[in-house]
Amino acid sequence: MPSTAAVLALVVAAACVAGTVLVATAEIALVDVPRPPLLDVAAWASAAPGTALVIAGAVLTLRVPRHPMTWLLLLGGALTAASGFATGYALWSVVRHGGGWPGTGLATQLGARTGPLLNLIPPLVLLWFPDGRLPYRRWRPLVALSLTASAFAVLVLALAPWRLLGVAAPGVADAPIPLPLTDEVWAACLGVVPWLVATSPLVPAAVFLSRFRAADRQRQAQLRWMLLAAVLNLLLMAVPALVGPGWATDLAFVLSMVALAAAVLVAVTRFRLYDIDRLLGRLLVYGLLAAAIVGLDLAVFVGTSAALGDPVAAVVGAGAVAVAYAPLRSRIERLRARLLPGHAEPYAVISDLADRLERAGDQGTQLEEVARTVATAVGSPYVRVELGQQHAVTAVAEHGTPAASVVVLPFAYRDDVIGRLVLVPPTTAPPRARQQLLADVVRQAAAAVRLTAVSRELQRSREELVTRVAEERRRLRRDLHDGLGPTLAAAALKVQAAGNLAGRDLPAARAALTEVAGDLAGVLSDVRVLVHDLRPPALDRLGLDGAVRRLAARFGGGLEIEVRAVGIPAVLPAAVEEAAYHVVGEALANASRHARASRVCVTLSHDGAVGHLRVEVGDDGRGIPADAAEGVGLVTMRERAEELGGRCTVGPAPDGGTVVSALLPLRPAPRPTGDLVGGGTAR
Repeated sequence: MPSTAAVLALVVAAACVAGTVLVATAEIALVDVPRPPLLDVAAWASAAPGTALVIAGAVLTLRVPRHPMTWLLLLGGALTAASGFATGYALWSVVRHGGGWPGTGLATQLGARTGPLLNLIPPLVLLWFPDGRLPYRRWRPLVALSLTASAFAVLVLALAPWRLLGVAAPGVADAPIPLPLTDEVWAACLGVVPWLVATSPLVPAAVFLSRFRAADRQRQAQLRWMLLAAVLNLLLMAVPALVGPGWATDLAFVLSMVALAAAVLVAVTRFRLYDIDRLLGRLLVYGLLAAAIVGLDLAVFVGTSAALGDPVAAVVGAGAVAVAYAPLRSRIERLRARLLPGHAEPYAVISDLADRLERAGDQGTQLEEVARTVATAVGSPYVRVELGQQHAVTAVAEHGTPAASVVVLPFAYRDDVIGRLVLVPPTTAPPRARQQLLADVVRQAAAAVRLTAVSRELQRSREELVTRVAEERRRLRRDLHDGLGPTLAAAALKVQAAGNLAGRDLPAARAALTEVAGDLAGVLSDVRVLVHDLRPPALDRLGLDGAVRRLAARFGGGLEIEVRAVGIPAVLPAAVEEAAYHVVGEALANASRHARASRVCVTLSHDGAVGHLRVEVGDDGRGIPADAAEGVGLVTMRERAEELGGRCTVGPAPDGGTVVSALLPLRPAPRPTGDLVGGGTAR
């Protein structure tokens, strides 16, 4: 239930709204009617901003009824609105009824004299904003001096005689409270009022800036709302200079006070607190743009008008402004991006990142561009991009200065974590739009970095393949040259010698040929070894199932081996057959030598859904010790699977022992696809 104070504040707010409507209606009805000097002001220009302040204060009573800002807005707004209501009442009484309504003179004085009180509201708001506490002790003497100066100026304007203010006030008391001061004293006081009005806001502004520099992230977001109101006020101050005094000036004043009330309301209640970043950036862009366009329009029009005459000047000036508009807006947009980092347009960020990644020549440069883009996109002072796992980082790029407090965000490509993003949180919590932008940037960057990594892996694989082929050729040449070559040459010489002995000593010739036959048998055995090393012959004669069963038979003895083949295609790629055969052979060798197993089960199956051959070798041995180093055999099995785009894992079995599992694709792995930066249509 709302408190009594909240209900009362809401009633006052409703009354102020009704009063503002009545005053505005009266102003419209009397728009062309001559007015007395004291009433020749826009009453609605006091009633409307006062009502805005009261409404903001009434809302705050529902959320923070004890907050000093609540009562500052209520009291200041009520006095300001009362000034407008009194002026409207007196104006209608004088113009329509000849001043016959009761209290017309008092209403005239109240409306004219309380207006300067409005000048006290902005400095008081700056001093108590946003938490309702006064600034630090070192500021308090200056604050007291500033408030004293502001109060003195307001009192002088409220109590000075009308004749000294240069205002004719027939039928109204010259001063609301007669004071025993000479005209010379009043003149001296009025002489310093402009200086006091100009200098007294400097201390509240300095206090505000000091608070902003020392504030945490949330407090800075609150203070930025007041900065938004200040920027809007500066832009609206240009209205009188452009159009002169009148209704536009009054409207600019009303809008500035509404902005002040809205800034206080949002900052104190923290409703959509962090939207200030986007609003402040757009206000700066379009405010500067509007001012620049208006100034350019006037300058071009005046210049061409003087040179060419009015009819031609209008056409030429409009064309010149239209031509200058687009590049001018782009420059102001770039200025806004530099002044407010972290608030760039999402499409511009993604497009710029794609362009940079496309131009980057290597992975290191790509990571640097990612770090720079992320820092700009979210307004972070430090970003670090790491490629690889936490304990096996392969590449690092940094942007900015490190800090103690960081956030670590892993990023993935197709469900595989490929790196980490380490960043210092921005000074303001990123709104949902910027969080989505960060996710999009990381996703695009992960795809691009992964593509580069795959390209590098492909290049390395090609180099390794060429090296292996060259090494294999060298080995074959060495075996043929150093082994088979001399043996065949010796056999040829022995055959020739046997021929020479055949006519003289037949037994000796037969003995020589027998020796040659033994040498050739050795050569044949060596050739079989070479052929087997290139590809096990059993695969061609028996197929994978039969070759594995024959291989298992060699590990007989005390080891019971069961081979299961489920749905294996009749024809398999040669590389898949060889990889599966060698994985089974290495797994059986490990089970026989190291596992102390009594039973091994080999399973070959075809996963038709994904087009893979699955190879599993499980034993009931002692398993792999936790501190065991990875041997050459395990590395070889993994490499054979990865060469085909598959994978091989070794781990504990559910019921004890060890399981070797390999998944081998039956067709070449497809080229990585996805949302690749610069590689096609964006999603």
